[in-house]
Amino acid sequence: MPKDQDAEDHAVLAEIGARHRLWPAGAAVRTVSRGRENTTYVVAGHVVRRSDDLVAVAREVALLRALADATAVPTPVPVAHEPELGILVYRRLPGEPLLLRPHPASGGVEAALVDVLSALRRVAPRLDLPLDHQPAEAWHRDAVRSFDVVRASLMPEQADAVAAFLAEPPPPTANRTVAQHDDLGAEHVLVDAHGGVTGVIDWTDAARSEPARDAGRILRDLGPGPAFRVAERLDGPLGPDDEARVWFHARCTWLEDVEYALEDPRARAAYRANAERTFEHVFRGRGHRSRSSASRSS
Repeated sequence: MPKDQDAEDHAVLAEIGARHRLWPAGAAVRTVSRGRENTTYVVAGHVVRRSDDLVAVAREVALLRALADATAVPTPVPVAHEPELGILVYRRLPGEPLLLRPHPASGGVEAALVDVLSALRRVAPRLDLPLDHQPAEAWHRDAVRSFDVVRASLMPEQADAVAAFLAEPPPPTANRTVAQHDDLGAEHVLVDAHGGVTGVIDWTDAARSEPARDAGRILRDLGPGPAFRVAERLDGPLGPDDEARVWFHARCTWLEDVEYALEDPRARAAYRANAERTFEHVFRGRGHRSRSSASRSS
């Protein structure tokens, strides 16, 4: 972003802070991320997101307000919305991303994910969530492209395992969609020093998509046990195709995360470390649960 645009945004934030009495004049502004359409700042304990997509921001505000009344799990609560500027402000939630905690997820984490995803499904009928129903073949093509990008950074045995996965046809695309967080990686689950969930954040991508999307990322980051227990508490027993789709999305998004990490290795080192940590259970897993694992989830 050009410096004059950056200065303009800082002036806008100062005005918003004064008008809503959120932070004092001259409060320090820290830029957290900057993309093509979105910029995120932190100001005096508040997260400020500015987007060129005014409709998407309004949709996220409606979703966050609905979730606040529907779940005991903390989620960002809008304290200011400037619809004509595409600006959303909410207080920063405590805790640190589970991505930075390389320990097995507790039953409390699983319960929190079930609670917040159940709440999302309850409030979804009154929200205008977009449809994100990309077929499995498109995910497979994207995974092949990501593999081409990251292959040289993988150990030979890792590359062989990924190549074997990509050599198999993708599972059939689900014919059902449900409300999903749609980016439920460990970086968006906040926990305290004891591993208790203090928040689930970044609902920008929430959409109606196939149930395996959220479960796949849970499997990628937390393992098959938590993923299938959460999925079954939401949807009941899973069939073979359902399980195959969860594994498929876990593996596709693993490649996606490695590519993301390589784009900025220093700033995104935690993503690469997580990928190294999770490779074995994502790609060496049997692609389905053992009988003993299934019995533990019942």
